[in-house]
Amino acid sequence: METLTLIRPVLVKVKVTDSHKNVMVAELQEELKRVELELRHLDFQEKRLVSELEKKNPQGIPAVRHSLEEERRKRLESRKRLADRIRETGQLALGSEVIYSRMESLVEVNVGDEWSRITGAVIILEDGLVKEIRQGGA
Repeated sequence: METLTLIRPVLVKVKVTDSHKNVMVAELQEELKRVELELRHLDFQEKRLVSELEKKNPQGIPAVRHSLEEERRKRLESRKRLADRIRETGQLALGSEVIYSRMESLVEVNVGDEWSRITGAVIILEDGLVKEIRQGGA
């Protein structure tokens, strides 16, 4: 056998530009709005469920409140993480490269190939366009 096809990791990075920072912040702010909406929904849901349980099953109120508090806690943590990411995004240096995603690709290996060419690849995006493909995970 002289040829083999392997699956290799591909790292996708984004070159930080003003445009990219604006898009990232806008996406994070949309996610933050969604979390805020979920928090308001949890408050509404708690009032509704407690009201119903007061009439039908008052001993179930603590369990419902505990469950909703746990969900609220998760959303508050998410809100804090998003706020931190918005702040971090604003501090990214223009021209730096940040990890965007990880993927996999097929690569054909032949006898005599340079191993470093096969072990990984990096795709560099700039403003939504592929600007560079680096072989060997560099």
